Parts: sequence; structure tokens; C-alpha cells
Amino acid sequence: MKLVIVGAGEVGRELIKRLKRDWFITVIDEDAEKLQKIVDLLDTESMNKVVLLQGDGTSKLMLKRAGIEDAKVFAACTGDDEVNIEACKLAKEFDVPSVFAVSNSTENDELYEREDINYVDKAVATASLLERQIKSGIVTPTNIGLGQGEIVEVTVMPTSIIAGYPVGKFSSRRWKIVAIFRGSKLIIPQRNTIVKPGDKVLIVGDPKVLKYIAGLIRSGEPQFPLQFGTEELIFLPERDQNVLKDARFFFENTKLLKVSIYTCFKATSDLKNMFSSNEKKVVDLKELKLCEKEFLEEVVKDENFGLIVMSNKYKEFPLYFGIKTFPILVAEETLSPVMIAKGTTPVNKILVPVSGSFSSFRALEVGIELSILLDAKLTALYVRLNNSDEKVNYLKDKIVKFSSMYKISIDFLVRTGNPVNEFAKISKNYDLSIVGARKGRKTNWFNPYPPYHMIHRSNCSSILVCVGE
Repeated sequence: MKLVIVGAGEVGRELIKRLKRDWFITVIDEDAEKLQKIVDLLDTESMNKVVLLQGDGTSKLMLKRAGIEDAKVFAACTGDDEVNIEACKLAKEFDVPSVFAVSNSTENDELYEREDINYVDKAVATASLLERQIKSGIVTPTNIGLGQGEIVEVTVMPTSIIAGYPVGKFSSRRWKIVAIFRGSKLIIPQRNTIVKPGDKVLIVGDPKVLKYIAGLIRSGEPQFPLQFGTEELIFLPERDQNVLKDARFFFENTKLLKVSIYTCFKATSDLKNMFSSNEKKVVDLKELKLCEKEFLEEVVKDENFGLIVMSNKYKEFPLYFGIKTFPILVAEETLSPVMIAKGTTPVNKILVPVSGSFSSFRALEVGIELSILLDAKLTALYVRLNNSDEKVNYLKDKIVKFSSMYKISIDFLVRTGNPVNEFAKISKNYDLSIVGARKGRKTNWFNPYPPYHMIHRSNCSSILVCVGE
């Protein structure tokens, strides 16, 4: 695609730096020195894509020479608003589809509006960015990396979910903590490096989820499920009203931005219509030929899912023979939360089994977020094997700390017996259970891994949250 830029100053040069690999660009400026600075930016590949012309950007002849008639986009970036407005008016005469300008003075914004020119007010844009950073404590460098928000700096607050934890506990394919600034000291974190309140952490990751991760890390504000992804993925081997009911509830009551429905049958548009009430959210409907195999090998590899919802048709008995069920395979492949839907939404009561493991506390944090978002009552359950179990007091103290940190009431329930059986009995009284598990754990008849059995035995809809090995 072709872009014509009038103005080779700082804004024009920055624009070229960002777009030179993907666009054919012609730049017009009367100042030869400014054009020479652009030459210094170009490498061998982009040299063939960028044309520099010395001349008047408000001249029709010069604009024709620049190829304005073939341009898809025009940008006026000079430091003179009169020049920018005149150049944009000419670009419109040549029917350029998209015309933009930089307003150098807020007082001149009205002139751009009068001519119906899309503009960016330099002062307002800068102040707006600074305001967001001042209010949020989150700094997004715009001149590092790709400049798309893939690098952010966040100040860790006392309520942050990572405060007091080692970096290695937060394993994700979508984002990484790559540096910690503690006072005047730079720390390159190892897996066992503890993050402390007041630290500034530098995070690199997928821009689609990074801004939500930044908000979560800074203050612990509920973002579920955006720390995992922005899309809800629904898998329907057959039409299942429980799946549709639960998926729709979470799509409408959380911050999910998109839903993709994958079926193993010829679906009708009514499936899509169930989720289309909010025009700001995107709904896709697709049919799979190879069903589970295609879903696992082709669909979930994108790894940008806030929540994956599937049927309760998958039973637990393969676990006794060391064979993981389909929902567990999906959860381990993506590290996205996987819901086994039983149609027990709306959610007013949430149950989270805790054992003292990091994965169970991670599930509790998800439960806390959902409890706040949905205004639901939260219960943490510990099932001890006998009355002499000394872990009860430790867990009770942890629950109190979580409750104080997030300013939320958490009931702590203790039972004695088989963890899976007791959990199954108690789950009858709840609308949603959230189970934490560690990726890669083996399970069989002689050495069962309780979390894997719990998600199948739950008598309410359940979410499996896997953490890295």
C-alpha cells in the first residue's frame, strides 16, 4: 500500500520508522537536511520502499509527482498548521481514501474540524498519554521494540498478585517479567527472585493481553479472564444447552471481547445470534471436520483465550489408567482456564479447593476475581486426611491474608476424608468450582492426582486453571 507524507520533521520521521517495512512511502519536504535525516534511518530493504522529494507539499504538481493518485493514505505532519490543512484539502481533491494531519496548536483544532480533516492534536495526545501513566502507574514505552505496547513498566502495589511471590511462579507463554528495578538497583530476575511491593517490573509480552496484565500486577484489580486472553472459545461436539448457557453468562458478565464457537456439526445462525446482543463484541462460528483432533492440534495453538468452555461429556475413568481427558489436554496445551459446563450459572456461590500448593492458591486468586466481578460468595475448602493434619492453621492464615489483601470475605471450610469425594459432596451447594492444577502431573489408579478428578466430579460447573511446570 502507498502512503504519502508531507513533512519530514520529527513526527514524519517517526512515522516512517514505524511503517517503512510494510508501506511504500513518498515523503515531501522543502528542507533538504530533514530529508537527509530520513536517509540515515533507512536500511537496504526499506531504501527501495521510501522515495524522498524536495518541494512544496501544497503543490498539486508535486503531489502528482509523489503518486498521490495511487495513495491509500495521506498524512500532513509539518510544523505549520496552514500547510497541513492546505495539503489535506488537496489530498481530498485527489480522492485519497484516508487523510490525516497533525495539529500543532490546540487553538487550530477548529480549523481542521471545519474542513472535516482527521487530526491528532500533538499537545492533547501527549498530555493524555502522561495522564494515563500518572493515574495508573503503568508506563508503556512507545519508542521501544515494535512500539505496539509489547513492553510495559509497572509499579507493584502491596495488593498485587505477584507481591511476595517468586518470578518463576508466574509462568506464561504470553508475557514475561524480564527486569526488576528496586530503588537504584537493577535486578535481572531468576525463577526464585521474589517480587516486592514498590518494585518496578518490566514486562514483555503480547500487546493484546499486556495492558490487562499490567493492571492486575499493579493493584490486583479484577481483570479475569483478560490476563489469559481476550477471547472466549466454545467447543461443541454436539449441541449442548449447558455449554451455551454457561458460556453466554461469562461472555456477558466479564470483560471478554470476542467469542469463537467451534462445532462438530453443521451449525445454524441461531448459535451465533445467542451471543450477538453486544455490538462491541465479535462472534465467530466455525465447523470442524476432525472434531477433537482438529480442535486440539489446530485451534487452541493460538493461545490467546481468556476462557475455553466445553461439554461435560468427557468422564474421569481414563484418568485411572493414566490417560488424561480431553479438557485436561486442552488446559495443559494452552494454560488457559477450561470450563466444564454443567449449566449451573448464574454464579452466586463459588467453591475453591485449596491444598497449600501454588496452583491451588492461583485458583483461589481467580476465584477472588470472579467473586468481586460477579458479587458472589466465595468459599475455600480444605479436605484433610485425618484430624492431626497441621496444615489447617497455615491455610487459615493464608486465607486471612488473601481476604485482607483483596478486602473480600472468604469462608474457610475444613472437612476430613477423601479430598475428591468430600469436594464432590460439597460442590452440590455451589454454582461454580475453580480447581488449580500443575501442568504435566501424572495420574493413575495407584497415584491419583486429585485436581484432575475434582473437575470431573464437581456437581456444578467447574473451571480448571493450570499453571506451568
